[in-house]
Formats: sequence, structure tokens, C-alpha cells
Amino acid sequence: MSKERNASEIYKKYTKARRSVNPEGSLTSTGYLRTVNVISVLRVLYKEGSCSRSELSKFTGISLPTITRILTELLKKSYVVPVGHEQSSGGRRPELFRLNSNQLMIIGIYLRSSEVILSVANVDGKIIEKRSFIPFSLIPEKFINELVKELWLLIKGSGIEEEQLVGIGVAVAGVVDNKLGTIIHSNNLSWNNVAIGKLLEERTGGTVIVENDANSAALAELWFGCAKEVSSLVYLKTDTGVGAGLICERRLISGPFGMAGEIGNLPVLDGVVDDYLHLPSVFRHFEELTGERVLDEKQFSQLIKEEHPVAQRLYAEAVEALTRVIVFAEAFLGTEMVVIGGYWGTAHPQFVQDVVDKCRPYLHKNQWKRTPLIVGSELGKESDLRGAVGLVIHQWFEYPV
Repeated sequence: MSKERNASEIYKKYTKARRSVNPEGSLTSTGYLRTVNVISVLRVLYKEGSCSRSELSKFTGISLPTITRILTELLKKSYVVPVGHEQSSGGRRPELFRLNSNQLMIIGIYLRSSEVILSVANVDGKIIEKRSFIPFSLIPEKFINELVKELWLLIKGSGIEEEQLVGIGVAVAGVVDNKLGTIIHSNNLSWNNVAIGKLLEERTGGTVIVENDANSAALAELWFGCAKEVSSLVYLKTDTGVGAGLICERRLISGPFGMAGEIGNLPVLDGVVDDYLHLPSVFRHFEELTGERVLDEKQFSQLIKEEHPVAQRLYAEAVEALTRVIVFAEAFLGTEMVVIGGYWGTAHPQFVQDVVDKCRPYLHKNQWKRTPLIVGSELGKESDLRGAVGLVIHQWFEYPV
């Protein structure tokens, strides 16, 4: 069955269900949550875990009467809950409050031509509900119509109220202007200059944040993965394409044109990085050298395990190419951690160790500085979707109000 026919049949399968759902809704009822003082209170509770009224006043600089009014409203809506009292050496013990993470929700969307994945997650990053669909059409207008319908089906199926949703994060392979929410170029979707952020905001009334998948995955590691204890990291994506997500002092670096981290065409060995790390390129190279086709990741992993000479050669070239990328990245950025995502970072623990061993003599030359920790991703194939959620969390709880 062709991909187009398969997509068409799946589209028809859900048409009846879609018609029973209001295709247009509004997420603007969370306006109260977006006021500066309320965001300040929520951020302090998110970071501190629990606080008293006086602590909230101290940390935010907001007067105690205003804090009390804000807490009253947040308690009424169950966005905040009481958690007991502080110990006291005398007098009345101050009451403590914490954020109710299961009352504030985020929509994360990962866009690909082969499949779109949507999720509802709480502000701790835990995915509550997930659904996916194969796009019937990649024409932007038709694609977004379908996406919006699926989004409302997701919200209805999750059982949450629309007013609980604080934002929508969208991760996509390609070059993104995150300030405008525009996909400048995506090979995967064959899109150029699509203002998906604006279009989704018009259709949903919600706040939409758009970022490329490598940057999104870097934020996923920062908030939910192996980089929670660091402030600067490089995430190296090695699956749908090769790219880098750069975070310095907990700030995402995307550059003035959204091109920071586009390392696929960086010259290495006898080609570019994409030639040695992007799996379709690696499989094609294997076929050129052997006349045999590699069907999938599992088969290629088995060939490496069986010490097939060409597979071993391509494996060694991938180690060398990634080593050079890491050494360059460390020289320019001085990062604390390098996270290898995608196939090379998750399918082969030995690959990560081989890269570490290969990097060691170069990185140890800077003896006055601690060398970065090089690890494989903890989030695996969910890094992009979790990163879409992380986009909203990062804006809400990290950036200045």
C-alpha cells in the first residue's frame, strides 16, 4: 500500500470522529495566569517547591496583601494547594503552599512529514495523554486544518479543561525563527516561510512557541533528562537530520537567523557531518560499498555486533566525525555537558564510550579546565516531543517576566 493511500485511509477513518468535536475553540481563558505578578508567584513555587506568603513576598518583591489576593485566586482554581505549616520557634506557624503540577497543562507537538505526534503534559513534563496521525496533505493550510482538529480531539480525550492549558510548544526539523514562530525552511515538510505559530494562535487562542527539533531536544534534556544539574550543554541530534541544540547559562542560543547549531554541512574527514552521522546517508554508503541494502536501525546494529567489516568502518567514521564536532564545540563554547541523541546516542552505549575515549586526549590538553561530561540521551525517541513541552516550561519558568 502506498504512503499516500495509507494516509488517505487513516484520514477517512477519523473524519467521523472529528465532526463530533468543535474544530475551533479558545485557550484564552488562561489570561489571568499570564499576568506578571501571577507568573512571578508560580515561578517561585515551581523553583522552590513550597513557600509561605512572606517568602513569596520576599522572593518576588510583591507586597504581602497582593500575594494573599493572588494565592486566594490560585487556590480557588486549584493551581496552588496548601501543604501544611513551617516549623516555628513561637507564635503562629506560617502556612506553606506549592504548585499543583497536575492542574497546569502544556500541549507538545512534534511535526514530521511521516507522522505528527501531539501530547498533553503537566508542568513537571509528565505526559498525560498522547495521540498521533499521518498527515493527509503537507500543503500548509490543509496540514494546519488537520492539526487543529487533532489538537481539539486530544484535549477532549484527555479530560482536562481548556483553561488549564498554559501554552503550546511545537518542535520541527528545520530552520526556525523562534521570535516570529515561523518555519523558515524544513526539508522534512518541504515548507518555506510558514508562520505556523501565528496560524495556530489564531485558530486556538493559545500561546504558541515554535523551535527546531535539536533545540527542543536540548531543552528536554535540561528540564527532564540528564542535564538537569548543569547550566550549559550541547545536544547533538543524529536521527531525522544532524544538528546541535546549544544552551549556555540556561539560555537557548539560536542565533540571529535561527541557524546556530546547523552543523550538518560542517566539513569533516572526506565529506560533511551529515555523511557520517545521518543514518540514511550511512545506509546509502553501506550499499555503495557492498551492494547490499540496510533496511533499518536494528539490522545495522546487528551488522556492527557481528563485526561486518564495512559496518565497522562506518561505525569508526561516525566516532571520528562526532569526536571532531565535540572538540570544536568545546573549544568554542566551553560547555559542561555534551548529550548525544538519536540513534548513535541511544542504540549503542559502546559508541558513546568510544567517542569519550577518542575525545579524551584532545580535551585533556586544557588542563586548567574541567572537561565536559559526554553522555547518551536519557530520553531516547521521546526527546523531541518532551522538548516541545520543554519550550513552554522554559519560557514560563526560566525567562524574565
